[in-house]
Order: sequence, then structure tokens, then C-alpha cells
Amino acid sequence: MSRLSLRGRMALLFVIVVTAVLTLAAISFDYFCRLHFERQDAQVLEGKVSALEMILARGNSLDPDMISDIHRLIDTSFGFAATIMVGDRVVSSHHNLSEELALSLSPRQDDQWLIQVGPNRYSGITERIKGWGGEEGRTIHLALNVTHRTHFFEMIRQWFIYTLVVSAILSGALGFVLIRGGLKPISRLSRTSSTITANCLDTRISTESVPTELHELVDNFNAMLERLDQSFLRLSGFSADIAHELRTPLNSMLTQTEVALMKDRENADYKEILFSTLEELRRMARMVDDMLFLAKADNGMITPDFEDHDLAAIASSVLDYYEYAADEKGIRLAMHRNGATQVSGDNLMLRRAVSNVMSNAVRYGEAGTTIDINISQAGQWVQLNVSNQGPTIPPEHIDKLFDRFYRIDTARREGSTLNAGLGMAITRSIVEAHKGSIGCHSAEGVTTFTVKLPTVRE
Repeated sequence: MSRLSLRGRMALLFVIVVTAVLTLAAISFDYFCRLHFERQDAQVLEGKVSALEMILARGNSLDPDMISDIHRLIDTSFGFAATIMVGDRVVSSHHNLSEELALSLSPRQDDQWLIQVGPNRYSGITERIKGWGGEEGRTIHLALNVTHRTHFFEMIRQWFIYTLVVSAILSGALGFVLIRGGLKPISRLSRTSSTITANCLDTRISTESVPTELHELVDNFNAMLERLDQSFLRLSGFSADIAHELRTPLNSMLTQTEVALMKDRENADYKEILFSTLEELRRMARMVDDMLFLAKADNGMITPDFEDHDLAAIASSVLDYYEYAADEKGIRLAMHRNGATQVSGDNLMLRRAVSNVMSNAVRYGEAGTTIDINISQAGQWVQLNVSNQGPTIPPEHIDKLFDRFYRIDTARREGSTLNAGLGMAITRSIVEAHKGSIGCHSAEGVTTFTVKLPTVRE
């Protein structure tokens, strides 16, 4: 069944259900019809037996008048037969009751019985009357010929089998046609999805033309397309950004080399050009290292060496490094510590993450302001907040700050290789590798980056 198509499976299940329902209905019809006729036969037979007992109660022996009344009682109903026995002797037998039927009934026959005699089937009742006909007692056997009813039920059973086979075939064919029509929305979804390529991921499927049951599937499919579209856009932008970031230093080195080769120069001039080229190569090497780090992070290949460290001590050493750059811009650095700040992680990675956040704060902080660094314990987390005063970041840019090569002001890109736009992406990868989180909030000229790392459990 696993190889059947969806239409085939549903059609087969439809046939099974229809067949099961019809079979149950037929069995119930047969059972209740038989039960009805059996109860009806019992009532009629009991009424006849009571009438026979009243006739026999008129005397202790069968006289011609009693036998005539018995035959008249039996003849008024079609299919009845009766016999009266004293012990094993038949003292009266209606002409419709054959000797074979009388001999087939044992003296201990149950009160109600059903017996087959030759081609005929009889439903009967036995009534015993003691104290008449000697010590052996008297027994009345009254039978009703139900052969015609048996033939009727056999015919009904045959017709039901034929009807069941025809109904199964028709229901299978009809079910297949109806199911094929019902699955047309899925076929349309399939045709629509087959037209989607990397160049048209903005295609969306409307839920107006599909049944309610498929709305969730369509919504999930559209959400998947949205994620793929965003991923392809980021990948395309990533490729363009890589080309752009590498083009600037390459063009600079190419220009310097061409100028140097235009005429003979002094050794000092060549040395200066080589130093300039070396600086550009170092910047390119740092960029390539950063991209390799992010590639490892994406594939789960970053494995920090977890050791216990004081995050406040790491942040303090990073502040000492950026103190000179902050003084040049007239920015003051202020650090506050509250509670235990022990975390478990890789010292070099944590230092790099804190350094990237501090570098970003110093770069975009306004002159004459203060950068506040607050480190505190918040439940099971150690929280690092770095706040600087500067331009407010629009809300639509907040979630993209940690994307690679992303800058809010695209004009800053031209001619600058000091900031490739990978620092915050690397910081997020480091923090997530330590099972932490990083976020940003910007309002009223104050931007705060928040880093949360799990505290050391004692």
C-alpha cells in the first residue's frame, strides 16, 4: 500500500469503508428480520397450542369430534402441522405433518425448536401435558413450515453479495473521480511550486483558492519561501559585499604598484610602497580570517575551551586597550560592577566579543560623552551592558546589526577597509557558542548592547 498514490489510497479506503458499512447493515438487517419472524412464529405457535389444549381438555380420550376440531383449527392456517403423542405412540397426526417429521422429534425435544426434514424446514413448539393418556403423559408437537422464508433469506443473501461487489466497484470508481477532483488544489500547489526558482522566490500562493484544510500547509509553504528569499538575499548581498570589501584594497595595491613601475625610484620610495601594500594585505588577511571564523560558526565547528573567568576582569583589560582611542575622541569610559561576574568560556573568544562591542561604542560615540559599561549578575546570567551616546538606530535596522557586512550608513563603505562590518556578526557567533545571547536597544540618542552569558554554577 506504501507504493499506491494518494488518490489510490484514499479510493481504497473509501471502498473498504463502504463495504464495511454495507456488510454491517446487511448483517443487522438479516439478524433483526430473523429475530422478528422467530418471535412472531413463537406467538402464533403458542396461540395454537393453547387452542389445542382447550380442545383436549374436553375429554380423556380423542373422539371424532375432538379430532375434527383439531383438524379444523390447523387447516385455518397455512403451513401448520400438528401431532399428538402418548409416550412414543402417535395418537393423532395432521395430514400435513409427515411421519418423517414426527419420528425426527424426540420425546425430550426442547420447547421451541427448528428442524430440517428433507427439503423442508420447520419451526415448532413442544408442549407436555401430564395426567392425560395414562402415566406416560401426552405431548403436543406443533410445527410451522418456514421453508419459503428460508429460501427468501437465501435469495436476499445472494442478492446482497452481488450488490456488495457492484457497490465496491462503483464506490471505488466514483471515489477515485471525486478524490481526484478534491485533490486538484494540491495539484495546483505542485504546479505553482514547480515554477519557483532562485530568481522568483517572491512568489506567494493565495489561500483564497484552496480549501480550509490546506490553509496551514499554504501558510507554512509561503513562510518557507519567505525564509528562502531572505536567505538568498543575504547570500547575494554577502557575495557582493565580499567582492566590494576585497576590491578596495586590491585596487589600492594595484594603483600603487602601477605608479611604482612607471619610472625608476629610490629604494626609500619602493620601501614605502611595500609598507603600504603590506598594510592592505594585513587588512585583507584579517577579513579572510573573520570570514573563516563565521563559516566555522555556521557549521558548528567553534568549540570554546571552557574555563572559569571573571567577565569584569576581561572587560577591564579591554577598556585599558581602548582608553587611548577614546581619549582621542574626547570620550570617557566608566565601568560599574555589581555582584559575582564569573562565567565559563574561552578567554580569547570572550575578550574578542567584548572588544568588538567596545570598538563599536567608541567608533559611533559622540565626542564629550561617556561610555558606560555595566556588569552584573541577573539570576542565572551575567549581563554586560555597553551604552554610548550617539545617533539613534532606527528600529528597522536593529535586527540586522548582527548580519555580515551590514552597515546602517552605506556611504561609510566607500574607500574604507577599517570596518568591514563583520565584528558584530562575529560577536553574536561567539556569544551563541557560549550558550548566551546578545541584543541591542536604541532610543533618544542612547544605544545599548546587552550580552548575557550563563553564570558559573557552584
